[in-house]
Amino acid sequence: MDKKVLGVGVIGCGAFSGAYIGSLGPVFKNCKVLACSDIDMDRAREVAEKWNIIACTTEELLANPEIDIAVIVTGPASHYPLTMQALNAGKHVYCEKPMAITVEQTNEIVALAEEKGLYVTNAPDTILDSTMQTARKALDDGLIGKPLSVTMNFIGPGADWWHPRPDFLYKIGGGPVMDMGPYYLSAAVSILGPIEQMFAYAAKGFDVRPIQDHECTVDVNTDYKAVLKFRNGVIGNINLSFDSVRSSSPGFEIQGTEGVLFIPDPNTLTGEVKVLPRQKLKEAVQGRRMGVAWMYSPEALELAEELPRAIPPIEAHRGMGAADMADCIISGEAKPRCSMYIARHITEALLAFDVCAKTGLPYNMTTTCERPDPVY
Repeated sequence: MDKKVLGVGVIGCGAFSGAYIGSLGPVFKNCKVLACSDIDMDRAREVAEKWNIIACTTEELLANPEIDIAVIVTGPASHYPLTMQALNAGKHVYCEKPMAITVEQTNEIVALAEEKGLYVTNAPDTILDSTMQTARKALDDGLIGKPLSVTMNFIGPGADWWHPRPDFLYKIGGGPVMDMGPYYLSAAVSILGPIEQMFAYAAKGFDVRPIQDHECTVDVNTDYKAVLKFRNGVIGNINLSFDSVRSSSPGFEIQGTEGVLFIPDPNTLTGEVKVLPRQKLKEAVQGRRMGVAWMYSPEALELAEELPRAIPPIEAHRGMGAADMADCIISGEAKPRCSMYIARHITEALLAFDVCAKTGLPYNMTTTCERPDPVY
């Protein structure tokens, strides 16, 4: 492609649209947001005025020949129809997670994108962040030996304490699995590879949620426990809850034969990647009189070493995936790291939580993907 800067249209002008508009252009120079649309045209005009872009209907946005990429920042139920609409208009797509709300929909998206020779990429693009890339490099460099298991936990009271419009999170397409699960599973798959099989239990702590000036009926499960088997033999467990209060459980860590990686939250990305080598802990334990008791104390974790960043950190944590895709479009060579194949695989895994909970049986994945190329 001759263009060096691609035009972007943002569909959906809700709370998170500004994160994309503020990074695609100001931070990532291969993109420039030209227009925005929303079913609420007043909201679209407010956003357009704030960012000095054009407010228009979605049909007008997709008909604009200057727009190369549609960035979809809407509720989960609209991701599939809007992605299909954008593809049929000849636009590349970057869409918020989840990719769709059924596996059949994800297959249709992939088939149409392949037919038209267009890219579809999906959130979360946090797998491209410096912290996640540092964890990936540590694993690939063999710092913890052979990976054995991964533990992931997102345990909290739900989004109604802070989100301005949280109702959709308690409807079909919402819940902690569809909302927060993509961050954890995408990080795990990007580092370890695809999931092969899983099993899950699910529950619902509250039937009704008080939200600001009204009550919201909870239509989805809001507390999940699952076990995952990855294709490379790693076993994982993940807990996702909108019903609890807080937890001291590790957010994200990978155990290996020669050490353990402590990885920052794959959503907030705060903190540093640390490694605790097996030999270092062994020497410390054997050098103490009460070694076993000390080994299981919080003090022993202080032996963990902070790893240098594999790539420099950046402040913008949204827009990385769209910018990475833009590089691929411009060069015509590289494969987008937040690819539709990973997104389809993650979406199937997310949907499998409830399948397992309903059937009481393990779920064998029907899709697969390859680990994305590292950024470093």
